[in-house]
Amino acid sequence: MNKKKYAVALSLMSSGHWHFYSKSDPETIYNEYVLPEERKVQEYYTSWYSMSPLEEAEKIIELCYKMNVNMISYWDEEYPALLKEISYPPAVLYVRGNLPNKLSLAIVGTRNDDTQSGSIAEKLAGILAQYDIAIVSGLAIGIDRRAHIGALKAGGSTIGVMANGIDMLYPASNRDIYTDIINSGNGCVLSEYPPKVRITRWTFVRRNRIISGLSKGVIVIKAGEKSGALITAQYALEHNRELFVCTGHSFDEGYKGCYKLLKEGAHPVFNEQDILEILSVDKLYRQPTLFEGMEFNKVTSNTHFAAYEDDDIVKTLKQGSMDIDSLIRAVGKNSGEVLEKLTTMELEGVIIRNGNLISLNK
Repeated sequence: MNKKKYAVALSLMSSGHWHFYSKSDPETIYNEYVLPEERKVQEYYTSWYSMSPLEEAEKIIELCYKMNVNMISYWDEEYPALLKEISYPPAVLYVRGNLPNKLSLAIVGTRNDDTQSGSIAEKLAGILAQYDIAIVSGLAIGIDRRAHIGALKAGGSTIGVMANGIDMLYPASNRDIYTDIINSGNGCVLSEYPPKVRITRWTFVRRNRIISGLSKGVIVIKAGEKSGALITAQYALEHNRELFVCTGHSFDEGYKGCYKLLKEGAHPVFNEQDILEILSVDKLYRQPTLFEGMEFNKVTSNTHFAAYEDDDIVKTLKQGSMDIDSLIRAVGKNSGEVLEKLTTMELEGVIIRNGNLISLNK
């Protein structure tokens, strides 16, 4: 209990103490390496946790216990070895679900995905999952969402890294995959932030270092000149990770960030073998992909669609594609119920999501 309490206390303090982590246990670091005047909660956390770090640590541990949130500290055996290699590793990871202990690759990219880039992210994630690779991404809309869904469709592992407290889902439209990842049995959502902590611009940046840190390599599907995915790519270079980039279309501004990375020496990706060969994964697993010979994102029969023929969502979408909020209003049902059903329908190939737009897959 003491180790956990002191680890959480350290996580609430200045990140400048990270270089002590490998030298001793958290209690010793707190009492012997940290000056008494430094034993205070950093300013950003004081909106939610304003007492002494040890007092707040006890509250957080109790809260996580009630919420069924697992806390994995830097000093625990379950803590990912790759993440220990980076500068400023999180002292504590707050986890819902099961943290996979296997080779991981990150798939990142724009929130404004189109049909092709989204399909690539989903297909590639599914293929890599068949090689027992966990797919890491940031639980955002767009490419992140499609990467998580691809891994889930393939029955593989996926890790969603959050930029806020483990109980504060953002964006709300991803509540469906947040729940599906947790319930999958072989994946998790995680955060370095305890419950209650809200998102800010800088927490997105800090989140990206964890996405890279957990992964053996980072794959950028589509990224514009100012895409946040480029921050993750920069972390990948700093962390000595392999960096892969999908080439995209000539003269497409949406791939301008990708072109920059390719010029700087990132590995171009034309198919999964470009990734597997560099990482020597094919020599380790050689598992067949579920997607060989399949046209991705198309149902192979009308079995699933027929089961939803009389569903209100399907009837509404027959009139044309709709964004999620408009669809929820048109159907007239609870948003949670609609989002949950949309996830099932997406996994069964009945609907397609392109960003926030929902269409029938016919």
